[in-house]
Amino acid sequence: MKEDVLFKKTPFGGFDRVEVISYIHQLKTTQQKYKVLLEEKEKSNTKLSRDLEERELQVSQLRKNLKESEDELNEKKAQISELALEKEALEKKLSESSQGNEEYVSETVRMCDELVETASDTAKKLVAAADDKLEDARKRITKALEKLEKNENAKPEDTKKLLKKLLKELK
Repeated sequence: MKEDVLFKKTPFGGFDRVEVISYIHQLKTTQQKYKVLLEEKEKSNTKLSRDLEERELQVSQLRKNLKESEDELNEKKAQISELALEKEALEKKLSESSQGNEEYVSETVRMCDELVETASDTAKKLVAAADDKLEDARKRITKALEKLEKNENAKPEDTKKLLKKLLKELK
């Protein structure tokens, strides 16, 4: 808005009425434009705030899922340890009871070894898959967090899709 406005004076004193009214209309038009711009900015700000809250909730959920996956991984590792101890106990019992029947003992040992090997292979595959899944989730979460923090022209829809996809994969 103009601060210093000079109005044309009339021959009998005062200012030209048409010029003053025209100026007032210009001011009102400018004021309306600024009101519309301000309302648009407030709407945009509100939408961005809601999007940020949603993303924060999604990141929180992803962190919770990551924690659950890590707990599951630790549980699988504990099961592997228990199976190894069980194998040792069975081998000890077998060696103690095998004095009379060597053929029976060797077959039992072979079967136990196969069972333990199968269980160990399965557990290793589960652990490897869980490790891969956790590492992938960590990378994606880190990437999503970096984008959110940098706000590199990241579209809320893209981040929302990425976070939903990660949540779906972690289930």
